[in-house]
Amino acid sequence: MKRAPETRRSYASTVRYPPAYPGRCGDALDTALRSAEAYRSWRDLDPGPESSVFERYAAMPALAKRDLRAFGPRGFVPGGRSIEEALSAGEIEIVATSGSTGDRVENVWHQPWWDASEAASWRLNAHARAAAAGDHREAILTSPWCAGVPCEDDYLSRERRTLGRFLYLSERSDPSTWSDRLMDRMIAELDAFEPVVIEANPSFLARLARHIARGGRGVRSPALIVLTYENPSILHYRAIARAFDAPVASSYGSTETGYVFMECEAGRLHQVAGSCHVDFLPFAAEHGGPETGRVLVTTFDNPWRSLVRFDVGDVVRIDGGGACPCGNREGLALRSIEGRTVNLTLSPEGRAVTQGAVDRAVGDAPGLAEYQVEQTGPAAYLARIAVEDGEPRIAEEFVREALRALYGSSAAVAVERVDAIAPDPPGKYRLARAAEPVDADSLLDPRYAPPSTEEAFDE
Repeated sequence: MKRAPETRRSYASTVRYPPAYPGRCGDALDTALRSAEAYRSWRDLDPGPESSVFERYAAMPALAKRDLRAFGPRGFVPGGRSIEEALSAGEIEIVATSGSTGDRVENVWHQPWWDASEAASWRLNAHARAAAAGDHREAILTSPWCAGVPCEDDYLSRERRTLGRFLYLSERSDPSTWSDRLMDRMIAELDAFEPVVIEANPSFLARLARHIARGGRGVRSPALIVLTYENPSILHYRAIARAFDAPVASSYGSTETGYVFMECEAGRLHQVAGSCHVDFLPFAAEHGGPETGRVLVTTFDNPWRSLVRFDVGDVVRIDGGGACPCGNREGLALRSIEGRTVNLTLSPEGRAVTQGAVDRAVGDAPGLAEYQVEQTGPAAYLARIAVEDGEPRIAEEFVREALRALYGSSAAVAVERVDAIAPDPPGKYRLARAAEPVDADSLLDPRYAPPSTEEAFDE
């Protein structure tokens, strides 16, 4: 027998949005429940139109990547559209995300929707608004397995790495193996191509920037640097600033959801409210709540992909600093993206520690170029560090003491010096990790935790 779902709190009900925004949220939810097969089991959870739209959202489960794999691309197509006909007409493509084996998902790719989402995000940053002309040149420095032309055993000509107005600077996915010759080629191509925007993995661009600074060379700076694909570190920002004279903005999103947050010129991350809804789920107080928590994303206006409360797997910190100097007053605002849930570690007492917290603790270590912190036991931590400038012993002691202060006096911290740190496939660095993954669901404030589908029914 069906019973009424338990009422959950909604953080979204406290956020200021544009006047038409709640209606768009309602349309997205109604379309999914009514016409996308994957949401059939969610329909009985809906408290109905007599409730506010944000109360309706709070009554829904979180959509996980395992659900995307279980239902496949067709399960999330609204309105009875035919994927086969659209594929044949070239209106859509089926693309796979570049995640690790257990994380890969097939998605319906609709380029006009993606472009509209990107354009909406760029309107949230003054430098992006000034730089984006639609036909401007962009240099891309990311893992070629994410965007570009991969070739791990040879070097490709510039012509083979150019697609329209985009130049892909590297065909190699592991910056720790880049040769000086390859990075010199990147510098020469930046000077010749004269990109208006550089879009980059922060770790990739930081590696090139350190090479530029070591050689005392100059390089042509773009009008804007956009960091994407992974969470930037204090180290990345510092290295990039030494080599490039350009404003830097962090852009956050995913293949599934499009663009979700964009950093403004004042340094806050603003929700791209024109293309998505974001539900914030605070952690319990002992784990950093209510400022720290997870986010679920609902997409707007994608005719081929209806996603509601998709768990992007990331942890964020809400901004509570009042009105933003950039003038944006609407939508969710963040102080930071704190890293993925797979980057969470625990103190010996079981307190959650985000990758962002680790970075703030060790990022100012003298001479530190790269690092990775791994929790190897309940109270044991290993920091691998690569030092390029200064005295390694000083950096080693800084990192050891910083991590002891972060995790507590009972933490056993070991530091290992390495020449470089390689990214995880397909080219993203993990600055923090635990040998045993943290159960991110257990960290949530239970008043905001999403229900499972089974909670609406008796046994």
